[in-house]
Amino acid sequence: MSTGVSRLEASETGGEAAARLRPRVLVVDDEDLVRMVVARTLRRSGFDVVEARDGLDALTCIATSASDLVLTDLNMPRCNGEMLCAEIKRRHATANVPVVLMTGGPLDETHMRDIGCAAVLYKPLIDRLDEFLLSILQDAAPASRPGAWAAPAKGPVRQPPAA
Repeated sequence: MSTGVSRLEASETGGEAAARLRPRVLVVDDEDLVRMVVARTLRRSGFDVVEARDGLDALTCIATSASDLVLTDLNMPRCNGEMLCAEIKRRHATANVPVVLMTGGPLDETHMRDIGCAAVLYKPLIDRLDEFLLSILQDAAPASRPGAWAAPAKGPVRQPPAA
């Protein structure tokens, strides 16, 4: 089903999640190699990472992992990234979790924003993926926790839209 590395138990309370020093990212991709490379890159950059093989697996994981951000592929079997994002935003417990969509092809970015997607990344992924995700987390930090995650020293990184 899913694998992951985290320093806190899946049953952590909201206060324990707030005390966590590293942001937790749920990486969702049906291609094992892509998922492993992205997860390893993020772990090496200091993130806690939980992995899921598709959107249905991710919905199970997000309910127990207290993820701070979801990084998902668009094209997957069973439940694609668009359906996953819409379901995350529909659920009260996860509605504030930013969802970043990864894709290798063109898509309607306006529609993705309309369903609640925080950003779209085009494959191949940018070199400074960790800084990009931290900037998304910084933008999504609740007012009660400004600066909860360290902003990158070089400023936010945004991937330009596909030409």
